[in-house]
Amino acid sequence: MAQQPQGRFRRFLPTPAGRVVLILLAVLAVFATYAYVSVIIAIPAALLFGLALPIWAGLKRPRFLAVVGLVIVLAVAPIATVVYTQELLTPVGLSSSPNNVPLSDGKEVMQNASVQPYTGTTNTTFTWTVTVFPGNVPQNNRTPYVVYLYISTCPGATGNSSPYCSQPYTLTVLTNSTPLPDSNQTPVVGTAPYNLTFHYRIGSDGIWAWQMGVYSRNNTTGVPFYQLLAGDPQYNGIEGPVIGGFTVIYSDLVPTIYLQELLFLGLPFYFVLLVYMLFKNRERRKKEAQRRALGPVPSGEVPASAAPVAPGTPLPSSKAPPGSSAGTPPAAAAPAQELNCPKCNAVVYAGEQSCWKCGAALPNHPGPPASPR
Repeated sequence: MAQQPQGRFRRFLPTPAGRVVLILLAVLAVFATYAYVSVIIAIPAALLFGLALPIWAGLKRPRFLAVVGLVIVLAVAPIATVVYTQELLTPVGLSSSPNNVPLSDGKEVMQNASVQPYTGTTNTTFTWTVTVFPGNVPQNNRTPYVVYLYISTCPGATGNSSPYCSQPYTLTVLTNSTPLPDSNQTPVVGTAPYNLTFHYRIGSDGIWAWQMGVYSRNNTTGVPFYQLLAGDPQYNGIEGPVIGGFTVIYSDLVPTIYLQELLFLGLPFYFVLLVYMLFKNRERRKKEAQRRALGPVPSGEVPASAAPVAPGTPLPSSKAPPGSSAGTPPAAAAPAQELNCPKCNAVVYAGEQSCWKCGAALPNHPGPPASPR
């Protein structure tokens, strides 16, 4: 009794309404894992809900399974892009530089860096602010003498050859040396913190990123010390500003999401489907070869398995094979004879015309001898 709901659900899925529910379930499962967990987790979700569940329910036709995979790819991308667009339009928090030695003396050199406003238009002038702490640079280093602001379409880029983006990409570098002297001047006396401000109008729609760097120089070796803000763990960039409304950002993201889905969801899904089709075709050809090896049933004669006979009832004498007793049924047919393909050595069966694996023509091997009638 406990398995009745599961049985009803399994019988419901092959119905027209059940197929719609199955496709919706697959789309929702892949969307949830793709948008809120990771692309890697979305791959087994697509295989589980797009292939395993339909096959378990008896929907084994490759055409239907291919349609399920196509619907997943086409439907998940636009829905997931809505989530990603909303995340991009959400402002990030303040950023600071690392505080670990030897990058500093245990405290951040730059603190509370941000850009205001976070979203805007092509006419918006954005403002970047940061607080610099000269006393937090490593020991034996001069007071910081220049601060750089990098604004780019490549996250974390501080030059024109970032390994994370294809060239060329947009990069703007701003400096502010006031009240800091350049590298050839006497360092500023004192270690009091001070604020720096940068103003810049980007003038182009899109998703931008930025980064800041502080230079100081070792008093003994003269080697420059370079300190960056702690950005995202993958590119070390800081997101923003975002220029353009929801529609602009959504239209920019959709092609990228579709391409990512085709690579990480579509290719694995259809590869597994192809393997499944090959195994099913192999099984079908094996059964067909066994059927041909048994030979056709003569017309007007009903196989013994098709005509139920009461226990102990002898066969009619007119139907008994010569040389056998009236109550003895005919002997079972011999199993299909296994052979080897002369070209690829794959296992084939007597009566097949071509190899299922390489397609080579097979010699006309005789099948096993037929059973006496």
